[in-house]
Amino acid sequence: MIIISQMKLFAWNEIQTLGDLERLRLMLDSMPDEALMRTLECRLGKGRDADPVRAI
Repeated sequence: MIIISQMKLFAWNEIQTLGDLERLRLMLDSMPDEALMRTLECRLGKGRDADPVRAI
C-alpha cells in the first residue's frame, strides 16, 4: 500500500501560529483590490485630492 502525504489546503495550525500582523498581511495580499482602487481613483476626478485613495 502506498501512502501519499500532501499538505492540507487549509491547515489552520500553520496560520494559527503566525502573529496578528502576519495574518493581516496574508489576508491583504490575497484580496483582489486593484480594480476597486482604479475605479475609485477615476471617480475622484478634479475634486479635492488632498488624501490619496490608496492611503484611505
